[in-house]
Amino acid sequence: MGQGIFITGTGTEIGKTYVTKFLTKALIQSGFRVAPYKPIQTGCVWKDGELKAEDVESYIQTANLSYGQKDLCTYFFEKPASPHLAAHLENVRIDVNRMKQHYDRLQKEHDIVLVEGAGGLAVPIMEENEMYMTKDIIQMLDIPLIIVVPPHLGSINHTLLTVEYAKANRLSILGIVFNKVSSHPDIIEKDNMRVIEKITNLPILGKVPEDGGEIDDILKWFYIEKIIKYGK
Repeated sequence: MGQGIFITGTGTEIGKTYVTKFLTKALIQSGFRVAPYKPIQTGCVWKDGELKAEDVESYIQTANLSYGQKDLCTYFFEKPASPHLAAHLENVRIDVNRMKQHYDRLQKEHDIVLVEGAGGLAVPIMEENEMYMTKDIIQMLDIPLIIVVPPHLGSINHTLLTVEYAKANRLSILGIVFNKVSSHPDIIEKDNMRVIEKITNLPILGKVPEDGGEIDDILKWFYIEKIIKYGK
């Protein structure tokens, strides 16, 4: 049975999918059987008569995976909203047990499963008597997380809040990936990365350039040996 890693971020639109798909590619190149998994995708688009999860399609294309999108995603919603609201608007009840079962199937067949969350750790997933949050999914799966951080202005505050929230909820943090790093970082970016590493005392698992570069460069972006050590 393989290991799982949860990919979260300091907010939305900061590159979790970008990091997940290239980390998948990097681990496959390193000889691992890897499955990226997105429990819930909101903001899906209609193509060929069905809802398409563009993040999942991106995984499949980048890593050349032999999967359909339903193999790698449990819930698809059209509304680009928080999962609890998207589900409510489409009259769907999210069942966390379905997500756990889906994850377990992938875990049995792969060395590493990369689980990408929606937004950050405090995003509501469903609402019954009380809110069920992203952090509750991580607790249910019992896996460590990687935090994706863009090192731009404001990132110190957002990162420290995310780290403290994770610790308060007893979540294990594997490390940080800086994403959208400028090709020539200015003094703010450089200092943000330095201060975040110093204050959090967490491993820096990668620094992904803003302009992306070639896929063959991915092993230079990620300090892959630290993740491989966990995977073993």
